[in-house]
Amino acid sequence: MPRRAFLGFAVVSCLFLSGCGGPAKTYKYRIAVIPKGLTHEFWQSIERGAKRAADDLGAQGLAIEVLWDGPRKESDAIEQINLIQQKSGMGIHGLVLAPQNKDMVPQVRETVRKGIPVVIIDSGLDKDELAKDPDLIVKYVATNNYNGGKLAAQHLLDVLAKEGKTAPKLVLFRYAPGSESTEQREQGFLDHINQEIARQKQAGQPTIQLLSADKYAGATVETAEKEAGPLLNQLRDQGIDGIFTVNESATAGMLNALRSIGMNRKVHLMGFDSSEPLLQAVREGDVDGLIVQDPYRMGYLGVWIMVQHLEGYDVSKDGKDLSTGEYVLTAKNINDTATRERFDKEMQKKRTIQTPEYPKKAK
Repeated sequence: MPRRAFLGFAVVSCLFLSGCGGPAKTYKYRIAVIPKGLTHEFWQSIERGAKRAADDLGAQGLAIEVLWDGPRKESDAIEQINLIQQKSGMGIHGLVLAPQNKDMVPQVRETVRKGIPVVIIDSGLDKDELAKDPDLIVKYVATNNYNGGKLAAQHLLDVLAKEGKTAPKLVLFRYAPGSESTEQREQGFLDHINQEIARQKQAGQPTIQLLSADKYAGATVETAEKEAGPLLNQLRDQGIDGIFTVNESATAGMLNALRSIGMNRKVHLMGFDSSEPLLQAVREGDVDGLIVQDPYRMGYLGVWIMVQHLEGYDVSKDGKDLSTGEYVLTAKNINDTATRERFDKEMQKKRTIQTPEYPKKAK
């Protein structure tokens, strides 16, 4: 056999035997994890948590392969739908999905019809549809986003009250229509503000004013900044006191716009989610606080619960929803261990994730 032909045969044989390093690793379960996007640090923490769960389960004798993939943009629902269809045709045993839109029920239903169970993380599906078919999903693992919005409203009002502004002028900067998680944050914020307005009216006091609540940031920092600039210029003469932005990109875009026209630190900004630039902005005083989630735990529990379900445990025994918690981050607690382990890559590696105990399903 000519030398070149022999080498070609050797390469093909080596690839067939999975790298000449021995037989290919076999997995008991292959779990696809599809986030809304890939660029935000939030999703990168989700990925680390999901893969850590696989490692921990592997140490217990359950070999798990995590197939991590997502759309490049959080606004590209078509790409996410294509990924759901692609992964469900690859012989996976389960899907962990953060749906871009609450109306992705048909795609989830199609996946389940193929015999692939689905765990939803981060952002929920349409509640009315789930009420009709409660067994469609295995579990919903997410932040209590409604409570996160309420915490944001309370902290923002507390900061303003310390300056003597008990009837401040506020702005709610939304994310995108159809995003269940951010809609819950928006509603929690508005409900808390409206409750305070009702209390002020009853007491005969000046009331909070909501200057704007209908503008959307869009899926990227760039779209958020593009929307925020004109909004600030339009309202600045009315005297904006505080702004609530409902996710990482909306907060970063609004912060950029405030800085570009010299309104940072003159207007109090309360955000949601973290990134290194936003954390630095908290340290510098340009952002008064961030509602931080626990994406590492969310990713971990999403995969862990799927595997427990596949192993025959009744993971719905305590209900369909599992909250991963929400936390107010400020300049005062930014260096606390409990704060840092929610976003710090190195501290995440050292975490021990507490997992629920579930009974085996009756045979």
